[in-house]
Amino acid sequence: MSEARIEKSVNSAPPTRSQDFSPRLPSRGPSRAGRRDLLRRFTATEYKCDLQLMCRTVRIETNNRRVLELAHSFFATHQHGRIARPQFRWRIVCESDPPPQSAALALSAFSDFGLRYVNVGQRGFLAVDVGSREAVAFLAERFVEREARFEHRPPLDILFCLTAACLGVTALSGGCVGVYGSGVLVFGPPNSGKTTAAYLAAKCGMEFLADQVVFLDIHRKRLRAWGDPFPAVFRPETIEFLPELRAASRHSTYADLSFYYFDKKSMQSQLAQSVTPTCSVFLERVTGCETNLRKISPDEVVSRLRDCMLFNEGPQFDQQVKATLAALATKPGYTLRYANDPRIAAGVIKEMLR
Repeated sequence: MSEARIEKSVNSAPPTRSQDFSPRLPSRGPSRAGRRDLLRRFTATEYKCDLQLMCRTVRIETNNRRVLELAHSFFATHQHGRIARPQFRWRIVCESDPPPQSAALALSAFSDFGLRYVNVGQRGFLAVDVGSREAVAFLAERFVEREARFEHRPPLDILFCLTAACLGVTALSGGCVGVYGSGVLVFGPPNSGKTTAAYLAAKCGMEFLADQVVFLDIHRKRLRAWGDPFPAVFRPETIEFLPELRAASRHSTYADLSFYYFDKKSMQSQLAQSVTPTCSVFLERVTGCETNLRKISPDEVVSRLRDCMLFNEGPQFDQQVKATLAALATKPGYTLRYANDPRIAAGVIKEMLR
């Protein structure tokens, strides 16, 4: 990581209320110097850098240099081009306390029109203040250890997804493969074969852009699709279907789930670029059925895309979401009903990009 992009402010001022969302304590009582900082409100975030994400810039401030290293590893392919003025700020504090016994607790979350909150592990959390365009995260150090992005549920992917709408990006649960600047968006319910079909299509020479989340924006009246920067996630049964993934992926667990992380960077361009969507395909995996590709109307495309929204965004993002989905609905949309073999879906996707 370039040293020029990291700043260290030794004499950093303590964070203000707008920076950490914590209630301000009464002025009476012990001085701050003698008060136990149980909420880590006064933890100095002396390490800073500007990070580029899909032609946006996010300012990261942290007390742990490894957070910056992990962030640059996560978003390495986006670090090119001109660095603009930061549009959002992430303040990430790593706990120095003894690590909790488990990082695999079930996620819980809530949101209202201006605040989004997700717990991470036993003591950590992420919170996003939409109005002030700031986020704060408190994480155990195990989340930034070596190869952490393949060991635990990565908080950075959650943080970016919580922030995306504020950056003018609409997040949809789905996959994407592309070639020569064009892409096919792939949607479907869990276990519909999105990840496996995208992987198999990429093995035919396409770019494996996304398998979990597709990010859409409109730039100069042109709809763009961005891939997710996260590892692909395969179910254990997929490893039996594609045994080569056993050596190429990392087994992990989360709560009662078992899965394999696969670093798809080897199937991506070294410099992340958007693609222009050519069509959307909604997968329907039905045991024993015949393959059936059916074109659907723009209204049905919008309805199905609504079901694929990663979050129910607040009313302040209605216009952004409507414009994005309407633009995608001008492209052809299809449902693909197929039997169990994802190679069928991969073959259809390949034909659509010819």
